Amino acid sequence: MAALALVNLLWAAQYPAYKIASTSMSAATMNFWTLAFGILFLAPFLRRRHNAPRANPAGPWQRSAVQFTLLGVFGIVPPSVMLAWGIARSTASDAAILSLTIPVLMTALGIVMLGERITTLRVASLAMALAGTLIISRSDLSGELFHSRLLAGNVVIFIAGLGSAFYNVYAKVLLERFSEIEVLVGSYAVAAVCCLVTSLIGDTQPFYRVNAFPVAAWLSVAVLGSLTWGVAMMLWMWVLKRIEAGQASVSIYLLSFFGVLLSALTLHEKIGLAQVAGGVLVILATYLTSEYENRRSSRRDAVLAEGLLNRREPTQP
Repeated sequence: MAALALVNLLWAAQYPAYKIASTSMSAATMNFWTLAFGILFLAPFLRRRHNAPRANPAGPWQRSAVQFTLLGVFGIVPPSVMLAWGIARSTASDAAILSLTIPVLMTALGIVMLGERITTLRVASLAMALAGTLIISRSDLSGELFHSRLLAGNVVIFIAGLGSAFYNVYAKVLLERFSEIEVLVGSYAVAAVCCLVTSLIGDTQPFYRVNAFPVAAWLSVAVLGSLTWGVAMMLWMWVLKRIEAGQASVSIYLLSFFGVLLSALTLHEKIGLAQVAGGVLVILATYLTSEYENRRSSRRDAVLAEGLLNRREPTQP
């Protein structure tokens, strides 16, 4: 659970960085350089992984080229380029509301694509976390999701959320044969190429005009590449490899809690009792689907193993 909390704390810190960079960079340019910084940050860990002995070699990368392409195109481009485009044509409050669908979509895709279990505990925890997030973000619920002037942006934001859910679930397929760093670098490379092409075709100020962007934008991109797409994603993939997607999905609701907490610390905004209560609900739900469920599964497996061992022991005369 500590890793999940740290991941969401780092993710929550991305919003001011994106805001600063987007004032002078297009969505395609910003995300190309962000992913490029992310690849540079992860490259030393990738080399160290290759130098280490491997018990189960992944085999030629060409064999999984299609899977990496799908992961990059449908799992990274939507929540990066499309999300920025959608927010520019909608509102931040609508984006916050629509982001609440990501854990639900992630759980549903985990069931369909990976055959994961749907348990009463997971459903209850998901509902608890959703309720806590709605309490925290109650001021955002006045957004007009279906207003005609915002509809196109909101549809794109929803697709971006679906892309995030797809990445989190489909990555588990590749994690069976590749390390966490390999999956990240491979998908980032595919998405970076897509952003590069988009920038060349659609931007009036393409990505290669580096002198046109201020120092503040480059600092923001460096922070995004190293923290959000670097450290946070390394930890997230490490967790995904060890628990089911449905279990990890609930923790995404911690984003709202940490967003409010960071606003209070940096902008001196007040936190009300209702927001504290909502945060407690989200933390409790995350604990139930990660630590508690894993411990309960371990105890159940130990009991089953002991019973099987007892049945195999010969009866003494």
